[in-house]
Amino acid sequence: MHCDACRREAVVYQPYSGKHLCPVHFLKDFEAKAKHAIRSHGWLRPGDHIAVALSGDAASAALLFFLAKLTAARRDIRLSAITIDTGMSGSPAIAQAGAMAAACSVEWHCGSFAERYGMTIDEMVQKNGPDTARRSCRVLLCDLLGEIAEAHGATRCAFATTVDETAGDFFSSLLSGKVERTLFPAGVTGKTRIPAIRPFMDIPAPEVIRYAELCCGKYGTWDALLPGPCAGQDSLAADAQAALDMYSDRHPAAKFALANLAGTLAGIAAARGMTPSCPVCGEPIDGGECNACGIRRDVTRGTLL
Repeated sequence: MHCDACRREAVVYQPYSGKHLCPVHFLKDFEAKAKHAIRSHGWLRPGDHIAVALSGDAASAALLFFLAKLTAARRDIRLSAITIDTGMSGSPAIAQAGAMAAACSVEWHCGSFAERYGMTIDEMVQKNGPDTARRSCRVLLCDLLGEIAEAHGATRCAFATTVDETAGDFFSSLLSGKVERTLFPAGVTGKTRIPAIRPFMDIPAPEVIRYAELCCGKYGTWDALLPGPCAGQDSLAADAQAALDMYSDRHPAAKFALANLAGTLAGIAAARGMTPSCPVCGEPIDGGECNACGIRRDVTRGTLL
């Protein structure tokens, strides 16, 4: 199949636009979308130090490469990468992240669950089960990322969030009746409150992975299915994601519509002062005790395990 913008061989098909794109025009289209997200949210300003959450998978590698390319000629922008070793056995994340940071010639900082919290994700799973471990991991991972970013003077933390993730989280939260996390996103990184930026928020996950293959393949093998330390879903979320994926096969714009709806509702809620948040850490809550603060307190007391 030929590219719709030229006669080269196409490597990507966008079902939502109906376009077939060759590598040259796919990269232009991809980077234009990411740049638009940055411009529209004011996510890049003179004097910024952007710390990329580099987990070692294809999406985070793509994000680091894109931002390194974008800021290469900017002397007023500093870029670094942060990787957290959660202690997940058999994971190649640390080695892959280090290789990508070196390839992009950026500062690379590492943190460790074992050193910071005295436990690993494997120990959490073994003693508390996967669901509790995932919830704890998400809070502790963001906290540690924020702490390292703050220690090195970062002004923003960048995450490789895709439109698939935003839509999936919003859809499953609707079905479960718990929309606080998606309708009232904190937009910051852990307790440090460093602003979070998500340049790939309007881009489908398969395109992010394809971008990584085209741009980062020469720097190493990027496993698109590399499970993150907080990966996995409960049964309801998994069923919701499967249903959404199946529906999106027939209606390719569905995930974009859900992600846009989540953003619109969050904007309305924020404008009207409807955002319920924890008075201690600012995390979204639905009444009662803040779950994130509860996890942090248990870690401090040594009772999480």
